Amino acid sequence: MLLHAALPPQFWPDALQTATHLVNRRPCTPRNNATPFSLLFGAEPDYSHLRVFGCLCYPNTTATTPHKLAPRSVPCIFLGYPDNTKGYKCYNPATRRVLTSRHVVFDEMSFPFRQVMPPSASAPAASPAPQVELVPVPLPRRATTPLATTSSPPSGAPHAAPPASPVPGTDVPLLAPSSGAEASPTPHSPRVSSSSPTTTGVPSSPPAAPEPTMPPPSPRRGGHPMRTRAKDGIRQPNPRYANIATCSTVPTSVHAALRDPAWLAAMQAEFRALQDNGTWTLVPRPPRANIISGKWIFKNKYHADGSLERHKARWVVRGFTQRPGLDFDQTFSPVVKPATIRTVLHLAASRNWPLHQLDVKNAFLHGELTERVYCQQPAGFVDEQHPDHVCLLRKSLYGLKQAPRAWFQRFATHLVHLGFVQSKSDSSLFMYRSGHDIAHLLLYVDDIVLSACTDGLLRRIIELLRREFAMKDLGPLHFFLGIQVRRTERGFFLSQEQYALDVLERAGMTNCKPAATPVDTKPKTSATAGTPASDPSFYRSIVGALQYLTLTRPDIAYAVQQACLHMHAPRDAHWALVKRILRYVRGTMAKCLQLRRSSSTALIAYTDADWAGCPDTRRSTSGFCVFLGDSLVSWSSKRQAVVSRSSAEAEYRGVANVAAECSWLRHLLGELHVSIDKATLVYCDNVSAVYLTANPVHHGRTKHVELDVHFVRDKVALGELRVAHVPTRHQLADVMTKGLPTALFEDFRSSLCIGDDDARTAGGCQRG
Repeated sequence: MLLHAALPPQFWPDALQTATHLVNRRPCTPRNNATPFSLLFGAEPDYSHLRVFGCLCYPNTTATTPHKLAPRSVPCIFLGYPDNTKGYKCYNPATRRVLTSRHVVFDEMSFPFRQVMPPSASAPAASPAPQVELVPVPLPRRATTPLATTSSPPSGAPHAAPPASPVPGTDVPLLAPSSGAEASPTPHSPRVSSSSPTTTGVPSSPPAAPEPTMPPPSPRRGGHPMRTRAKDGIRQPNPRYANIATCSTVPTSVHAALRDPAWLAAMQAEFRALQDNGTWTLVPRPPRANIISGKWIFKNKYHADGSLERHKARWVVRGFTQRPGLDFDQTFSPVVKPATIRTVLHLAASRNWPLHQLDVKNAFLHGELTERVYCQQPAGFVDEQHPDHVCLLRKSLYGLKQAPRAWFQRFATHLVHLGFVQSKSDSSLFMYRSGHDIAHLLLYVDDIVLSACTDGLLRRIIELLRREFAMKDLGPLHFFLGIQVRRTERGFFLSQEQYALDVLERAGMTNCKPAATPVDTKPKTSATAGTPASDPSFYRSIVGALQYLTLTRPDIAYAVQQACLHMHAPRDAHWALVKRILRYVRGTMAKCLQLRRSSSTALIAYTDADWAGCPDTRRSTSGFCVFLGDSLVSWSSKRQAVVSRSSAEAEYRGVANVAAECSWLRHLLGELHVSIDKATLVYCDNVSAVYLTANPVHHGRTKHVELDVHFVRDKVALGELRVAHVPTRHQLADVMTKGLPTALFEDFRSSLCIGDDDARTAGGCQRG
């Protein structure tokens, strides 16, 4: 494959991966001409996506173009198929980056590297560089089909450009466009046969077009050039390749799922649940009605250790076709806050209460609809006697705009009927109290965490819920929202180790070198540093995944917050920041958040602000962390909304933020029947901000501060809050506002209840 495409040895791993992809889909004679793919997955492989390795291709780059007048594609070289997503890997020689795109136009008769002749050793340095002829192909607006006809440009195409200047340090030849008067090709339309379907191809007789040239390699500077593994073509093995054969393939169509017994059983179970629930009634198609279409969604469910649990098929309607005001009205549905989850877990550990997790089967199907909504019959399960009928929905379906809200209202109404009280601090928290019987219930869509003072009360509540909903008791809490939960005599240990490993695999950094800290101590990165990122969508995907990882990792909250600031226009410098976070996660995957049992119910908070730290806006970054007893239950790292004129003002705004959080937590604990007799202690390392919390005198530096910030003084006057000074050396909130040296960072990290599992370490978290 490399010889056919004349590719250099640097692309050997891509050729090997592509060859493996092809061999797995080639018939095997000893197996009665069956393919390894069909033997493993029980379905015939699809060959329509295969292309010639190393050929010329044009991926759609509209998502990364700086403006609408920029080219919608660039000439690239096809290097195979990505691991965990659909599309094609396209190598851009100009930037030496690999793009992944689903919308690609191929010229399978052109091989750019085949036309490149290596320069002779005796040739003079000023000799013209060999040229590569690239024919521009207009990129269609939609995804394209394989090219019907391809042809190389005529040999008589003019060469109207001098050779491009050499690029220093280039190991792989670059495709550089020629300059000259003829550098603006005229777009033209492909030939279309009237007797065949319309296809897009390379025109057989293109007009005169510029020919990008291949610059000769530049002489190395110095007598001892640096050698790296990348230059020698040495790459570390990627464990993702070994996992491909063990992954269960998700069907891409209904027909493929119907041919697979395992997925067919999952579809039948879903359809049976819809019928048993009385979700719809078949009626004749009403005239001028909006009939919502639907589709089957297939997904593999995994255990906490990553092993396959079961196949899940779900019939989902296309809610984006609903008409506002007719098919739906309000759609908001609350979910439980992370701080509420940690607070309830801390109380359960301190009181030694049993804790179970429940899963509602087909939760959205229980919601009652008030609107008149029609949808089509599920594909593959159309009623033979009434094939033209449609479904008049009686209950909600997955995909409907109002489905989450309808389910939440249905479940909340039933809980109130059982004697529960809905919390005013968190609408997804329900509390039960009858005499000495106390129970707490957390709801996150269809996942439930139930805690009660006794096992008997816990079992009675589960039985009452089972009478109304199809519910599965998963036993003691061990895996919730992607978080692994382990309970010991000391308390709970929350870990996202498996999730962190998945994020590293998605980023291709499973074998990266670990870093000691998630961010360095240098000044913050500017929004205009470096060059624009080649794949902004990939940047946003990885940063969003890291943001979810902060549910149990407050030590990366500040670093992730800094990466989130550049979601709209990421650049290479920002991606370097993300890679630093991933390297830190790689070295600390075993770390977990410890919620220690404690008899203390005191709230203690630390707050800090990095004054004018943003190099672009000069806004400050506020951070805080709040402890309930010995457990960290809430934290935040956020850039302030306005510019502060002094460090005291920035710190004072930070105190206001943590005061609001503590006020909410005090109210939440009051609803959970936790008595709080003492004022919440807030530590701040700025003396001026501490004095401002109790001093009612306005002066020049604070008279412009918004009035809502001064509610801190009201809390102090009411005895709910007390602000005290703490030396910077013991200010734990510094982790939330700036990069720290390794020794200080590790000290603060242990104080934030981040450590190894209780089975591997002794002692608890101590705040200095």
